[in-house]
Amino acid sequence: MSDKKELRGYVPGNISKLFRAVAVLKDINLSDALTEAVCDWLKKPENHEIIKKHNLEK
Repeated sequence: MSDKKELRGYVPGNISKLFRAVAVLKDINLSDALTEAVCDWLKKPENHEIIKKHNLEK
């Protein structure tokens, strides 16, 4: 069984259009592209510090 969870949010139309176009051109599904984007966002120093400070990785 998959441990994947649904994540919903809203982005401006131009970002959605670019995101979908690049995902198609890279032959990657939207879920995988979104996972990659969120993982990259979580690696930003300020977010990583919050994760470490509050011991959120456990």
